[in-house]
Amino acid sequence: MLAERRRVWLVWHPRAALHASTALPAVLLVLGALFAILKPVFLSQENLISIVHQVAIIGIMAFGMTFVVMTGGIDLSIGPVLAVAGVLAAEVLDKTADSVALATAAAIALSGAIGLVNGVLVARLKLPPIVVTLATLSIVRGGALLMAGPDLHLIRGPRAFLFIGSGTVAGLPFSVLLFLVGAAFFTFLQYRTRFGLSVTAVGDNERAAHLSGLTVARVKTIAYILCSCCAGLAGLIQSSQVHTATATYGMGIELDVIAAVVLGGTSLAGGSGAIPLTIAGVMLIGIIDNGLGLLNVPIEMQLIAKGSIIIGALAITNRDLVLEH
Repeated sequence: MLAERRRVWLVWHPRAALHASTALPAVLLVLGALFAILKPVFLSQENLISIVHQVAIIGIMAFGMTFVVMTGGIDLSIGPVLAVAGVLAAEVLDKTADSVALATAAAIALSGAIGLVNGVLVARLKLPPIVVTLATLSIVRGGALLMAGPDLHLIRGPRAFLFIGSGTVAGLPFSVLLFLVGAAFFTFLQYRTRFGLSVTAVGDNERAAHLSGLTVARVKTIAYILCSCCAGLAGLIQSSQVHTATATYGMGIELDVIAAVVLGGTSLAGGSGAIPLTIAGVMLIGIIDNGLGLLNVPIEMQLIAKGSIIIGALAITNRDLVLEH
């Protein structure tokens, strides 16, 4: 049944899939060429690695967000989850004689618990995702402030923890390797597992998915848990990268994450999306940030550009939805 629904989905969504898979790479090439002409250093090996390094945190969060959006939901609480994961890790390191395993496990467990709450409220109680995650955004941010206050908390070690965000393997930052491993894992999860096919079915037609035997609430809840765990991992990477943790980290980061997911062609209406295209969307955000930075464009103009990109991406998505129906 799932295979049949997958076949039907591909038949009814050819324009959306074709548009995203052809337009986005073209935009990447055009922007890359433009920045390379204006700043030849853009194509240097160091700068290209730097681009991936800069977007690794956003990219890891975007993997989880893709599944949530594909179910027809959204998670606005990922910024505070990133912050509280870093704060909790710092607290555990301080109180357990630098136990990296406990700090990492505690941060990911708390993040997953927040995702579980979001999933239950959205999937079981049928509350609007945007309202639920706005509420948890406020609750989690407040909890992080209660836990650690607004001040920076220095993380001086151990080296094993700092390696997560600052270490290198074969000349590549470890965070880049985590991003690449995450890309492979979530691509496999989407295309080679029952859960991945279920996410597409639930987002495409929730009632049909239920009638075909899928436990819709469970699929949605797992998607929210994955999304929050990705945010928690991102929090560990950031805190170990900058050697500090604070409750105010991650403010506004959901803008970049959602922009990357939507630019990758994931429909905000659900049912349509692809991890490889999300990766392309993440790289587009990275290229824009890096290119504008090399050109010394003021930060306020960069923020305006990102907002404009989201509006343009939404316009494209809406057009595809009209064509689909």
